[in-house]
Amino acid sequence: MKNNPLIHCTQLLAKHSTTSELNLTAHAGNIISIIGQDQESKSNLLKTIAAITEAESGHLYLAGREPTQFNQDDWVNTRTQFAYIHADTAILSAANALQNLMLPAVYHHLGSSDDNMKKAQQLLHDIQAGENLELLPAYLRKEQRYKIAVARALMLNPQALLLDSPFSALELTSIEPFQKFLLNQVKDRNILLILVTHNVSFALKYSDQIIYLSGQQIFKFDKDKRIQDCTNAEINNYLSMLANNINSK
Repeated sequence: MKNNPLIHCTQLLAKHSTTSELNLTAHAGNIISIIGQDQESKSNLLKTIAAITEAESGHLYLAGREPTQFNQDDWVNTRTQFAYIHADTAILSAANALQNLMLPAVYHHLGSSDDNMKKAQQLLHDIQAGENLELLPAYLRKEQRYKIAVARALMLNPQALLLDSPFSALELTSIEPFQKFLLNQVKDRNILLILVTHNVSFALKYSDQIIYLSGQQIFKFDKDKRIQDCTNAEINNYLSMLANNINSK
């Protein structure tokens, strides 16, 4: 619900960051895009928000709790509920696509075998994972491996997807269908989507909030404070450079 943010940050500063602190409140069903010229800084911030790396300072709350207070069981639950995926996220090398989706569900005791099979097959279909899925990952295209990683995360019914450059692993013709898939997941599952991207057209059209990382400052925009209305020269140049770049990450 709106009164219960899934992710809440107050004065959060990523390690080795040169930008200012981040204050962020993110709810189920939100789409938040992190943009800017420095890919490393954006990726570092996303990993900090996902509690993959420890913050330099400030506070991070995932579903109302600080990760510093988590025990081992809490961490297991957090990694399923706040799914962080980058373009090269590993999948099981000795398992085919269907097995990659079903084995984690079995491990976490989610549903019956028949239900998990149907769910996994439907996810692979909806995400358009492609052909030859009976082969091991080494024989699949990078795009297919990435889609399998995303589908595997969705098998565990996460509350949030945190994706680092999700479109960079895709072929050009696959970007728009994959965007539609993500939008459907947000709508149908009411999940939170936070992504690092250079795809300004996607960010402008669908984001509830946009976070722009400048050299030493973080700018935040939403539907009331639109990034299109910003007078900052760096941001305007960035938008102009990438607005029509449908090949971007």
